[in-house]
Amino acid sequence: MRKLKELVSDWEEKERPIASLLDTESLIANAVAATRFYAGFSGLCTEKHGEGHPQVPSFSNITGDTEINTSEWALIRPLFLLYVEKEEARQLEASRGMGLDPYGRSSSEVQSEITQYETDLARKAFCVPFQTI
Repeated sequence: MRKLKELVSDWEEKERPIASLLDTESLIANAVAATRFYAGFSGLCTEKHGEGHPQVPSFSNITGDTEINTSEWALIRPLFLLYVEKEEARQLEASRGMGLDPYGRSSSEVQSEITQYETDLARKAFCVPFQTI
């Protein structure tokens, strides 16, 4: 299990070392937002109750120091990437006032993909513990 801020740092350093327009705090904030959305459908493995079943943590408990496992990150990461792309698109669109021509998808195009992924995430994150009889 790794902390969100460590996963974001790895992504920032290894996958996007020079291409991200956002600072580290903004990237962590987007990772926290994606994790909070995910946690609304599935408990995080670090938070157990009762007979070991995950519980849905309160939003205030999810920070950059929250630990998540690899399978949780596999579902959270695509949403995190979409959130980052939308924030970068917003910054590029704001630069139009300075005469720059933005590249890539617009924030509204990214938002439609975010909406689709968020709708699908409920199905992907759903898990029912099995019981043997």
